[in-house]
Amino acid sequence: MKILLITDLYPIIEDKTIPNAILDFAVGLKDFGEELCVFRPNFLLNSIIRKHKIVKNGFFEKQGIKIYNQNFIFPFFNAKNPFDIDFDLIISHMPSGHLCAYEMNKKLNLPHVAIIHQSDFEVLSSFKYLFYFKNALKKALNCAKIIGARNEFLKEKLNAKFLLPSYVLKENIVSKKEFNNEKLKIVTLSKLIKRKNLDKVILALSQAGFDFEYDIYGSGREEKKLKKLIKKYNLENKINLCGQIEHSKIHQTLDNYDIFILPSVNETFGISYLEALSRGLITIGVKNTGIDGVIKNYENGFLIEPRADEIKEILTKISKMNSEEKEKISKNALQNIKDYEKNEIMTKYVDVIKKIL
Repeated sequence: MKILLITDLYPIIEDKTIPNAILDFAVGLKDFGEELCVFRPNFLLNSIIRKHKIVKNGFFEKQGIKIYNQNFIFPFFNAKNPFDIDFDLIISHMPSGHLCAYEMNKKLNLPHVAIIHQSDFEVLSSFKYLFYFKNALKKALNCAKIIGARNEFLKEKLNAKFLLPSYVLKENIVSKKEFNNEKLKIVTLSKLIKRKNLDKVILALSQAGFDFEYDIYGSGREEKKLKKLIKKYNLENKINLCGQIEHSKIHQTLDNYDIFILPSVNETFGISYLEALSRGLITIGVKNTGIDGVIKNYENGFLIEPRADEIKEILTKISKMNSEEKEKISKNALQNIKDYEKNEIMTKYVDVIKKIL
């Protein structure tokens, strides 16, 4: 197949504000033998608001995939296929990707697969987008041949036909996890931004009646606030802000901990949860977010409301667990994560695409 992938959330240059999830899917399709090019429609006002780096117009290449970046002042009039290729279908991600695909496909008239993220749900459900983007996005999605969702919540809410979760590599899944029973060794890998609710984890731990060590890896605009909270509660010897971590060192680093916590809201999926589950960590996420459905509460991890009292309660429960109880949850996590291996996810994805052709 010859696939035109359209999305603005595609990293070209080093930009920590853009996750690698869609890049991973593109690489996955390429590894499955599909020919793929990426059109990156960049609505300049949106980039400024989201503080993404602005890339010049033109062709790029990353991991053997050709990319064309085009900056738009008005979204996305006169969008044209810049590649000298007759594509078989279009795949779009994110609101800008869907809107641009709709405009471009007026001329190309190709089957269109739209993959919806949390951002699409926000546009469709928020009053602030009512005057343009909401109706335009509805029209674009209605014209898609099939809609896929990045998590169970979105699939149900927006009536999508298939799921496209993130994946892990088989070689990164361990066979067993050994636990430290002297104290809770807790870790978070995340951007340091408000919706990640790391301040609530710190507040919960300030009231903890158990011994712990908590390390936070990442960077972002909440860093100063988190430092102040740590100092306020005299937790400098318990909680550490460790800075950004290289992607190649993530799995090795996770092996030093027993619990992964990220009480993030408005999360499309969250690859860091999968990475933690693949190392057998007891993983804590939030109900009704992207990881809900992957984590089954009290079975292979825990789901909570993003409040300090619930965080404190669940960490206290874990602190009272014996080795057998911890190992059971970890074993279930390592068993369930096999459903999210790259080959499993990409085989199902390619099958869906081939069926619509």
